[in-house]
Amino acid sequence: MKGRTVILIDDGIAMGSTMRAAIELCKNRATRKIVVAVPVAGREVAEEIGNKVDELVVLEIPRYFRAVAEAYTKWYDITDEEVLDLLRESIREKNAEKL
Repeated sequence: MKGRTVILIDDGIAMGSTMRAAIELCKNRATRKIVVAVPVAGREVAEEIGNKVDELVVLEIPRYFRAVAEAYTKWYDITDEEVLDLLRESIREKNAEKL
């Protein structure tokens, strides 16, 4: 990570504790640039996070924000196995494109 641009992505920022920890890790590893990109965040936490990074991209800052799940039509937790299946499928598709 040293000397590189790191893009931190999450499904949204509610309280910001996870994102703050990731930002500190990047700073401790001497990254060149830190970019945070999320679809939704509260105004106060977005301002706070924005002051800690080189660039912040937030697609929506609702007027009355209480939880990340509010911004999604269909919100549910996925298992580690589902994530791995999606990654495997993506790799298969990329390998098929090369043929």
